[in-house]
Amino acid sequence: MKTIAIANQKGGVGKTLTTANLGVALAQQGHRVLLVDFDPQANLSSYLGIEAPDGLELTVSTLMEKEINDKLIIPENFIHRAEGVDIIPSNITLADMEDFLHNTMCRETILRSCLTPYQEKYDYCLIDCAPALGLLLVNALAASNEVIIPVQAQPFALQGMAKLMANIFRVQRKINPDIQVGGIVMTMTDKVTRLSREICQSVRETYGSKIRVFDTNIPRNEPLKVSTLAKSSIFKHDPKCPGAQAYRDLAKEVEDNGRQQVPDRDANALDR
Repeated sequence: MKTIAIANQKGGVGKTLTTANLGVALAQQGHRVLLVDFDPQANLSSYLGIEAPDGLELTVSTLMEKEINDKLIIPENFIHRAEGVDIIPSNITLADMEDFLHNTMCRETILRSCLTPYQEKYDYCLIDCAPALGLLLVNALAASNEVIIPVQAQPFALQGMAKLMANIFRVQRKINPDIQVGGIVMTMTDKVTRLSREICQSVRETYGSKIRVFDTNIPRNEPLKVSTLAKSSIFKHDPKCPGAQAYRDLAKEVEDNGRQQVPDRDANALDR
């Protein structure tokens, strides 16, 4: 199983949209896909049609609690199925987990331990991370082979990127030497708007020589926005729209990441 964290400490950049729609796109290409909602806001769970996530008894936080307390874990009990992907849901109880982790042995690797039973069952695991820097993000990075960073094509797009990259490098150096930055994906882009084009170009100039910036841009697309209200992926809501095609194209690039080793595109390269 290849585990990919979808992370950016900025909110509103398209992490949940990317996690859900990239996951469904990979499933449509024949892969077995597990999604992990690792955000107390539970947007991924809601987006893929899980009603009233705050009322769920079995979630990623209760899974972590069982792992911490060395209790028997039956992974299937935590799974919801939607649109060809499996989901470990979240709810507001995950907000308390970060404080709980501070007093826990091996606190940085609890999520990784929780996902170990799934290694042979899935080809991809995508983790939708909360918009924050902290122990939850460290757990997601420690559990992952790669990080994909959605960056909104708006002013201040690169604000905070240095801190995120530093966190990735620190986790690579101290906890998970195998993690790499899979790439930056530009979201909410607009070909017509000069500002949007300039921001995309700026991101490529700033980071393109060190890490991959995916060729695929996710457009600012009304059906993508409406799909959130419809609580369904873009492929169920409007499979022929530009947003759906963009996520299909991104899925192919993510597959290509697994087929080739790209030199100098790991977190260490960011420090050079």
